[in-house]
Amino acid sequence: MKTKTLFTIISLLTNLFVFSQNQDWEVHIGLSNRAEGAKDVIEFYDKGYYIEGVVEVSQNWEGWNVKTDVNGDLYWDKIIHHNTFSLQGWSVAMDNEGNRYVAGVKFNDVTWPFVAKFNPCGEEEWCRILVDDELDEGGAMDVIVNENNEIIVLEVCDDELEIEKIFLQCLNTDGDVLWKKGYASKDNYPWIAEPIAYDLMEHNNEYYISGFCYWPFPSDTTHYFLRPLFIGIDSLFNEKWILPFYQLDSVFGDAYYSIPLNDSIIMGVGLRRVGNDGNSLLMFYNTEGEEVGYNQIYNDQIGSGIISNYMREVTKINDTTFLATGFYEPVYSNFYVADFKIDTAANLFNFQLRPNVIGIPSLIKSSDNNFVVASTIKETNNDKNIYLYKIDENLQPVPFDTNTYTYDSLCPEPIQSGTIDLSDCLVWTGAEEIPSPEEYYNFIAIIPITAYPNPAETEITLAFQNTDHHSNMLLECYNIYGQRVHSEKIWKGQQETRKDLCGWAKGLYFAVVKSDGKVAGTGRFVVR
Repeated sequence: MKTKTLFTIISLLTNLFVFSQNQDWEVHIGLSNRAEGAKDVIEFYDKGYYIEGVVEVSQNWEGWNVKTDVNGDLYWDKIIHHNTFSLQGWSVAMDNEGNRYVAGVKFNDVTWPFVAKFNPCGEEEWCRILVDDELDEGGAMDVIVNENNEIIVLEVCDDELEIEKIFLQCLNTDGDVLWKKGYASKDNYPWIAEPIAYDLMEHNNEYYISGFCYWPFPSDTTHYFLRPLFIGIDSLFNEKWILPFYQLDSVFGDAYYSIPLNDSIIMGVGLRRVGNDGNSLLMFYNTEGEEVGYNQIYNDQIGSGIISNYMREVTKINDTTFLATGFYEPVYSNFYVADFKIDTAANLFNFQLRPNVIGIPSLIKSSDNNFVVASTIKETNNDKNIYLYKIDENLQPVPFDTNTYTYDSLCPEPIQSGTIDLSDCLVWTGAEEIPSPEEYYNFIAIIPITAYPNPAETEITLAFQNTDHHSNMLLECYNIYGQRVHSEKIWKGQQETRKDLCGWAKGLYFAVVKSDGKVAGTGRFVVR
């Protein structure tokens, strides 16, 4: 505890030093002569910020959960420890109750995706290492909580045949694996090679993946080139289309992120490679998988001597302008973070270069309509820290928030910094037993009814499944003449009901459960 307290004091002092020197809303979080970095950031329910990061401990990298207040001051931190593995969170999502879902990679002799749930107080609820016996290795690139409160994990996996490399895997909030499905399969697209995914986006109850693949020229199928890749997926997680973006057969590069412009048009951002150099690329496609066009931001728009620039994430300022964060390259092999204010025509209204900020930046729009970025800054060769800053739409530092907030208000006691031991993280295997989305959603659309004892004499229990996936449910019982003899409301999540059979005539009965007025399940029982 003393070490953690000292860590907190040192970090706060470091933050105060940065404030006094630069008068910017920017903080450096970490200890001197140690390597730390940020992977993802979200705004917490209490206006603080939560950073999913990594930290080097005893020459091993481990996950690092960091919570700050509204002005970036360190509030608490928790190192993720496992006795055998290194568990590194790469992405984080939060549900409406303040629970956080962290997805990333289990590192050891073989890498595999892992997912963990932490309650609003930072305590572990469950942890899963998602091993697939049919594949060689893999990792989780992104995680979202969708509108149905399902945990959707974007995974990139590998095997010798490379038939499928991009997967979505779904868990419920209790950590149960519900389904898994592969996309951009070589079985369906024989030309595709080495597809990789970075980002998963939900839009109007459908899903879009951004990444890259290698794809041949239409006029020369013996030569493969790097293409931005987008994948469209419907509400039941069926693949609608894949789009190796090659407008005019001249776009080679990556797609890192997508954002909807309206109901039908989506903008992807990434990198267009031009020899050894590159430009930020804005790619436009519709929800039917058709290319609409592209624009790019050239290096000379930023300044002379810039070799490359590219965007990693983007968010809306308003309907016509956007704030993006990414990289610029002043000399070969030295990439530093940059912020851009742009429009869809690739007009660059403003930019901010951030030398020595080297980590892949994570960008969010905060509830006060400003923008928060978490990255990694190189202090010295042996010292890297989390770099957190907040800017307005003109890329200028925002003033400190002087309001008073109650942090971690859902917790009965203040949260203490320390270590979370995930050594009991369950290794979940048995890929052959995981249903497809189609199989899973077809199953939960039905409410099976089981009656016991059957036959029954004085009392019967009717048990239900899947009622947590339905609404407006009604149980009705009918005799063999079609006369309704019983009716009652079934509540969401209800598993059974007991009925006194006093007064029921002997014979065969039918039980029916309706959901939103439609029959969802039936059963039969005998009274004797």
